[in-house]
Amino acid sequence: MSFKKGFTYVFFSNLLAFLISVITGFILPKLLSIDTYSTIKLFQLYITYVGILHLGFSDGMYLKYGGKDIKKMDNGEIKTEFKTFKCFQLFVTILFLIISLILKNIILVYCCLSILPINVGNYLRNLYQATGRFDSYAKFTNLNTLFGFFVNLFLLFIIKTDNAHFYILGYILFYFIYWFFLELEMYRLFDKKRAFFNFNYIIKNVKSGFFLMIGNFCNVIFTGIDRIFVQKLLGGIEFAYYSFAVSIENLLNTFITPLTAVMYNYFCHNSNTEDVKRVKNIVLLLGGLLISSVFIIKILVFHFLDKYTSSLNVLYILFVAQYFSFVIKCVHLNLFKAKKLQNVYFGIMVVIIILSVILNLVFFNINNSIVFIAYATLIVNFIWFLVGELYFKNYWLNYKEYFYVLIILISFIILNAFIINNYVAFIIYIVIYLIFTFILNKETLTYLAKELNKMVKKKQSGRLLMRLEKPLDK
Repeated sequence: MSFKKGFTYVFFSNLLAFLISVITGFILPKLLSIDTYSTIKLFQLYITYVGILHLGFSDGMYLKYGGKDIKKMDNGEIKTEFKTFKCFQLFVTILFLIISLILKNIILVYCCLSILPINVGNYLRNLYQATGRFDSYAKFTNLNTLFGFFVNLFLLFIIKTDNAHFYILGYILFYFIYWFFLELEMYRLFDKKRAFFNFNYIIKNVKSGFFLMIGNFCNVIFTGIDRIFVQKLLGGIEFAYYSFAVSIENLLNTFITPLTAVMYNYFCHNSNTEDVKRVKNIVLLLGGLLISSVFIIKILVFHFLDKYTSSLNVLYILFVAQYFSFVIKCVHLNLFKAKKLQNVYFGIMVVIIILSVILNLVFFNINNSIVFIAYATLIVNFIWFLVGELYFKNYWLNYKEYFYVLIILISFIILNAFIINNYVAFIIYIVIYLIFTFILNKETLTYLAKELNKMVKKKQSGRLLMRLEKPLDK
């Protein structure tokens, strides 16, 4: 599947995810108590760490099949590998479930029940992403989003419960239903040849994917380490405020994920210097527009979620951090994977994790507040961005484009810090964004306009062709 077609599939899939995430992102904190919301967010934080329990098996598969056509691959091998992975994860689930029961930690028990469906689901989505089957990837992304949405609506408006355990059990149920649909898709795609457990796949895939998995896991730790510090050092209420800000910040990923999802497959075939630079510029351009949504979000919070206004002090700081994270996720990480530099990626992530822990502790000691934890997160993201830029010197942008980033972010920070009226701040920011985009990044803007025009013309010509063919069919 082509880059443009794959991007389109994933973009519209994530557009649906964005709309649903906006609704649930505001409805849950609005209708649930702060304690219940905090418990749900704690479970969702812990769930992000279950991915390490495949020990690199999934990442080994991802590296092996990256850029290949799934239709030309050995079906028997894929099915046997998949069967082996499920057996492996079943053993891991039983082992950690026993440990959690001994510890008598109910949240850990819930997480253990989620290991098998989450890791199997992610394994299959990674397979579709690596082999360019973005139609299947998009379909199951939509399914995942819709299931979670219906669970929340059912418990909020039908059962009308404020019990966090009901919500967590509802999520676990939909993880299993989601897995069931993924299995049906596998059955439809591949022949009915029987598959058997093969221990050699565990050895091979874990060996090739272990460092990538550790690097990815460090990435997950890094994205959650600020919340861990808040939860352990500042308590449940502050954790709820900070988690709300993070959940709103994560909405921005909905628009960046289409690029993130397709870039690995694209870089496996093409890492031409000018093409990579163009992608980087598109991300910077799109990121500058996306972060402007913070002004609208602040208005909504003031009007509909006044109990979470304390989170607004950290929200714009996290948005700036996310701006740097866009380039890291879309460009730097995918280049590390496509160029098989997982050992380098692992080493960088270890340094970033250590730096993050140190800065969080230092900033917490300067001021015991979620604001200073957010500042630590911003600084580490900026350093991580610089490390990626220094490593991939071949893909440096020119001075005008880096100056563009500086102007956009300084304007954004000043307007958030000093302009109280968010309507005015939003208008001023958009004016500054448009002016400097035309002055300093006009080439990228022109490229995007041309590509959009091509897509529109292609759709129009397709519709005209269908109309012309109709009389012939009759």
